[in-house]
Amino acid sequence: MNKILIVAAAMTALLWTGSARADDPTYAADNGPDSIDVSKYPKEQQQNYQVFADKCSRCHTLARPINTNVASPEDWKATVEKMRRKPRSGISDDAQKEIADFLVYDAAARKKTAAVAKPDQKAAASTSAAQPNAKSASAAEAGVGAKN
Repeated sequence: MNKILIVAAAMTALLWTGSARADDPTYAADNGPDSIDVSKYPKEQQQNYQVFADKCSRCHTLARPINTNVASPEDWKATVEKMRRKPRSGISDDAQKEIADFLVYDAAARKKTAAVAKPDQKAAASTSAAQPNAKSASAAEAGVGAKN
């Protein structure tokens, strides 16, 4: 009987301390790559990437912001501001600026390069831009601006 109680207690502890929390849903963007090769980025952006990786991984997988379709500077700045207000974020005002700067730079560099490499997606992107709710739908799909 004691063995059963010990196993049940251990399983309960695992459920409570596991990396996936009940309030942190999984989004499609979570399933993509969870890091970026920033070796060719300017030194300042390499440093900003480190701040991004340290702070953002406290609450969710790095794959979420890396693979999201959000690309506008305004959206990234608003999202990072929202994340900064989360109790566990540990994001200072300076870190908020560094993270937003990195995400804006990365969206312009890496994601723009990917769009150029796939011209058929550029047409789809321009079609989406013409739809007023397309941006908010893609952000919601990716989990950006979601609870975490």
